[in-house]
Amino acid sequence: MPEARALFNPAFGAYLLASGIHAAAKKAERPLPWPSAFLILPLVLPADTRGSLPAKSTVTLTAWANDHPRLQAAFAERAAALTDYTRASLRTALRHHAIEVVPAGLVCPRSPKPASAAPGQEVADCARAAALVGRWLAVTDPTRAFTTLGVRP
Repeated sequence: MPEARALFNPAFGAYLLASGIHAAAKKAERPLPWPSAFLILPLVLPADTRGSLPAKSTVTLTAWANDHPRLQAAFAERAAALTDYTRASLRTALRHHAIEVVPAGLVCPRSPKPASAAPGQEVADCARAAALVGRWLAVTDPTRAFTTLGVRP
């Protein structure tokens, strides 16, 4: 179970959130609405969901969800199960200045280490997935993203 403990370490969650928030803010040139941050970890941490994500963000969140109805159906339960972990990861990221709250949402004041610098392939895969999800969330209204994934915002 060392992998599970490592994946659910709030510092790792903070790194993934910073990766997603940075990618979103860079793509949209505006902060990520804070509710959207609660969608990043449930899409990135489960291996089956992460493995089904496209390599590029040219596939939209809606198209991906429509192509993966089983994962979409399970998402609401996963998101609810990861809410406390996401909160702890957000607190860690804020405490260590990896992300900041601004009036319009969340920003990442400095670029997170690139995925290629991360130790281990699974960590790198998670970081790349977080950046992809961030780019999706940058162009998807939060209410639409939550609705697409079957979660009530």
